Amino acid sequence: MKRNFMPVILVTAIVATSCFGTSCQDKKNLTRLTDTSESAAISSYLESSVSTETPTPTETPTPTETPTPTSTPTPSPSPTPVPEYVEPIITGGPVWYNGYVDPRSVRAEVVSNPEDIAVLVNKYYTTTAEYVPELTLAKYSAGQKLRPEAAEAWEKMHDACLSEIGEDLYLISGYRDWATQTYSFNNAIPRRGLDKAVCKNAYPGRSEHPLGLALDINIKSDPEIRDNFVYTKAGKWVLEHGHEYGFIWRYPADYGHITGYGVEGWHFRYVGVEVATEMYDNNIMTLEEYYGKPQLLPDDYNE
Repeated sequence: MKRNFMPVILVTAIVATSCFGTSCQDKKNLTRLTDTSESAAISSYLESSVSTETPTPTETPTPTETPTPTSTPTPSPSPTPVPEYVEPIITGGPVWYNGYVDPRSVRAEVVSNPEDIAVLVNKYYTTTAEYVPELTLAKYSAGQKLRPEAAEAWEKMHDACLSEIGEDLYLISGYRDWATQTYSFNNAIPRRGLDKAVCKNAYPGRSEHPLGLALDINIKSDPEIRDNFVYTKAGKWVLEHGHEYGFIWRYPADYGHITGYGVEGWHFRYVGVEVATEMYDNNIMTLEEYYGKPQLLPDDYNE
């Protein structure tokens, strides 16, 4: 760095001017003063050229902590539900009459989903006395009730049949409560004989009627259950178009060994359009075959 000597020269000039009127001693003193003033001036200049402030140190940034990954908890497996059963009241194994088992002699599993419109109920799958579905009054009947879904589908099917072929379908029997079904089975034994009763009449809990999804039908001019209904003009139309409204023929001829019941030409079941159409398209005749659960026969029955 270059030194600025202007202050020194200025001081020297002033002192030299003063020397013309002083003694030699004064000249010596002046020399010392000059030296001292020069040093002071230089020191003052140097000090002013150097900053006395101490620079503020830059703070070291605090490192960001790496987040600890949250472990995903492993879900506990749901326990497999244990089925409930209704044990037979007739012991010693299944009792058969002309190829039809007495439902009182077989163990039945209590269905866990009776509200499912496609639920399987038969001699081996039962509802309970406590189950009562939501019901509504069905049109084209003598005060019969059905589940709302089934009632709506029944009305549409009736109207379509009347419009297309002029046949007036009629609902003879729909929902039945537990007491009515109990009476029906117990009364059938002395009236028809046990072999006929186990072929045609369902034991309480093993019937589809308490689901509110079963319909015994004919035409209005003949309000009686008839095995030959499916061979009439109206019956043939229902067999051909029933699936379009969610209905299947539940107990067809020659399938008693699978369903556990003899032919019932009047009995139709609401299972919904999807299931009914799938069964129709694939020529699946029974709900047991649809679920892969045919009746256990004497030769393959195991306790």
